[in-house]
Amino acid sequence: MKLKPEANFILTWPLPQRDPLEIIMEEETKDLVKDEGEIQIYELGYHLLPTIAEENINEEVAKIHSILTQNGANIIGEGLPSLRELSYQIQKRIETKSLQFSKAYFGWVKFELDRSKIAAVKSKVEVEGSVLRFLIVKTVRENTMHVISKIPTFKKENTKEEILIDAEEKVPVSEAEIDKSIDELLVN
Repeated sequence: MKLKPEANFILTWPLPQRDPLEIIMEEETKDLVKDEGEIQIYELGYHLLPTIAEENINEEVAKIHSILTQNGANIIGEGLPSLRELSYQIQKRIETKSLQFSKAYFGWVKFELDRSKIAAVKSKVEVEGSVLRFLIVKTVRENTMHVISKIPTFKKENTKEEILIDAEEKVPVSEAEIDKSIDELLVN
C-alpha cells in the first residue's frame, strides 16, 4: 500500500526560537541594502569627555571627521565643541571605573552619506573612547541653526472712529431676505 504525501502539512516539532533583537537587526539590514546608493543628510551631535585638555579637543574632532570621511561622508558644516554644563550627570565606564560627568564638550557635524553606511559610522563612533554620548539624526541640507527671538506683539487699540464706522456698516436684515438668500444658495 502506497501513502500519498499530503500537500498541506503542519510542522509539529518545536522550532528554534530567535532573539527578537536579531530579527529587528535583520530587518534593518534589509532596509539598508534596499536603500543602497541613496544619499541622505545627517547630523551627528556629540559630547566629548571633559577630562580632555582644551588644546587636544581639535585632535578628537579630527578623529570623528576621519570616521566620517573613511566611510565616504561629505562634511557640510560643523559646530566646534565648547564646554557646557549638562542637565544631568552622565555615567561612562572608562577602563574598570564607572565615572559620572556633569560637564562635557558639545559639538556637532552635519554631513551627507550613503544610507547603507550609516550603521558603520554609528558603530565606530560608539567605540571611540573620548565620546561620552552621541546622537545621529536625519536632517536637511539647509541651515537649521536659527536664533529664536521673541517676536514683539502690538496691541491694537480701537479708536472711536473705527467703532462708529463698524456700527454704521451694520444694516438690519429681515428674515425674508435671509430665507431668500439661503434658497438661492441651495438652488445653485
